[in-house]
Amino acid sequence: MASLTITTRKTKRGEKRFIVRYRSGGRSWPVTHGGSFKTMKEAKARRDLIGGLLATGQNPALALEAMCARPVPVRTFASYAEAYETSRVDLAPATARVLASHMKSILPVFGPRDPATITPGDVQEWIGSLELGPASVRGYLGTLRAVLDFAGRDGPDNPARDARVRLPRAKPAIVDPPTAAEVATIIATVPTHWRLPLRVLEATGLRVGELAALSWGEVDESGSRFRVKSGKTAAARRWVAVPEGVMAEVAATVPREDRTPERLVFPGAGSDTLGNAMTRACRTAGIAHRHPHDLRHRYASLMIAQGVPVTSVAAQLGHSRKSMTLDVYSHVLVDIDP
Repeated sequence: MASLTITTRKTKRGEKRFIVRYRSGGRSWPVTHGGSFKTMKEAKARRDLIGGLLATGQNPALALEAMCARPVPVRTFASYAEAYETSRVDLAPATARVLASHMKSILPVFGPRDPATITPGDVQEWIGSLELGPASVRGYLGTLRAVLDFAGRDGPDNPARDARVRLPRAKPAIVDPPTAAEVATIIATVPTHWRLPLRVLEATGLRVGELAALSWGEVDESGSRFRVKSGKTAAARRWVAVPEGVMAEVAATVPREDRTPERLVFPGAGSDTLGNAMTRACRTAGIAHRHPHDLRHRYASLMIAQGVPVTSVAAQLGHSRKSMTLDVYSHVLVDIDP
């Protein structure tokens, strides 16, 4: 039958230890070490534990091994988020800054959590706490989805993709393109070196970021068009038609022999610089504030009003769906006379 004993021994330092040993059966069973303790109280507690396991037919060695095993550390959401940010070597600096901004709202809520424990209800509660507009909420949720995908909760298992998660309703976009007179006044008032970039925006419908990234390697002077190589969708990567008169002005800014492929066509013509220039021009002229993106709105509205096929307008703008173009611009009133 099974047996249990507590014996004592002294260590090399002369310290007394209480040793628990046991047999799972009769004398034919080997003596098994059950633990070494500093006090008799601890040894008796271990003896009683082993006795209970033997009485119920369990193997004390397996149970003790499980008790003494170190728990596997749980990897937190914050750890995955840091690894995800590090892995995104493809991000542009501006996009990386947006991602870091999103993390400031995400990590205080989900950072210490095990991603496996996050539920759609947790996501919904977090969305409710965000004091942001609908478009911004969608951006923050997109970052949360990406990190959870990275953590292995991809597909239907991702709580941030659950159909039960509700987002704030987006308000319809209100497009109010500037008039021809306003555009002429702004272009005449901004510093001379920003006038051509603004005319290009009005004449092509380019996004400001696309204009800022345009290099001479993407200029097809003979075909009077620009190539947009980067974009989130296939539709955004496109050829953009440029009126011949505007293309002639652009071509005259740099001699052909100096047009290296990587050289920017409009250095420094970003959203901030052009936006600030237009703000000052509007203030000086005493007209309503306008932003460079308003010139894209004017281009699209004019094309629709003049009867240009919506498929052509959508392709020029880089819209993936013509319905998007119609929804935004078909109802806009704009002065057609240049």
